[in-house]
Amino acid sequence: MSNWLRAHHRRRHKPLSGPCRIDRRRLYVLPTRAGYAFAALLMVLLGWSINYNVNLGFVLTFVLGGVAVDAMKRVHDQLSGLTVHPPSAESAFAGTQANVSLRIDVPGSRARYGITVDGDGITARLADLPAGSESVDLLVKAPRRGRLRLDTLRLSTVYPLGLFCAWTWLEFPACGVIWPAPLGDRPLPSGGYGLRHELGAELAGDEEFAGLREWRRGDAATHVAWRASARSETLLVKEFVSPAGGEEVLLDWNALAELTDIEARLSQLSAWVLAAEAAGLRYGLRLPGCELAPDHGDMHRRAALEHLALYGEAADVGS
Repeated sequence: MSNWLRAHHRRRHKPLSGPCRIDRRRLYVLPTRAGYAFAALLMVLLGWSINYNVNLGFVLTFVLGGVAVDAMKRVHDQLSGLTVHPPSAESAFAGTQANVSLRIDVPGSRARYGITVDGDGITARLADLPAGSESVDLLVKAPRRGRLRLDTLRLSTVYPLGLFCAWTWLEFPACGVIWPAPLGDRPLPSGGYGLRHELGAELAGDEEFAGLREWRRGDAATHVAWRASARSETLLVKEFVSPAGGEEVLLDWNALAELTDIEARLSQLSAWVLAAEAAGLRYGLRLPGCELAPDHGDMHRRAALEHLALYGEAADVGS
């Protein structure tokens, strides 16, 4: 029944590209096992009342039946009117779990209770949603690199009595990027761009302020310390040095030609990116069809890992 309903839902509703308001056309309500047992109990109670003509039995049967009907309406209303926004995921490495945030808007002033969010590869999360906007954090399995695509999100509830279950399915596009697992024991390549200075000497760059010195021909005007120069008789410029040692390393796809498996090669490059960043080195990345200039820092690390994660997705590139 569930598979048939899901196929029917997919025929009626296309994957979402923006926020989705849950209305009656998206909602499904069916009795739970407890609900079927409760219905059987009502039938037995009704038969007993008819057979023995017990007025109090009729009263009890119809009161309990009214409670069940009211529970069915209330379980429907727990999901009706909610607006679910496309999820956003934090990047993670393949083989781990990604943290996905799902924002749900609750209209009016009435809170919603017992909302379960789950799906294939998603750790189920039970949440009570107060009126307004609430974020629900999910843990999603990330078995492989690339764009993180949630197969289908399922929002459901059995509140208040557990006799009925109301649910809906939501399909959103990719919500994040999964980096290749950092695997491989090969040492970092040495050089690749050439030595910028002798070992132990400072590297001229624009990373950290090192002090002031007198102006020399060829210095950029943007480095002139105008205020300090106004207080002295000489023109002073700001000097910068890099803390990242003296070598820029090139993490080159072709340097791993002996690795015929593309995923193994990407994993080794991913491990190199982390090792170069941890060592404080400036590093560049060269892949077929693209190249990142040498740099370091969190933004550069994320850019390099994202290039590795999306390798081959835009177009088929040769290995």
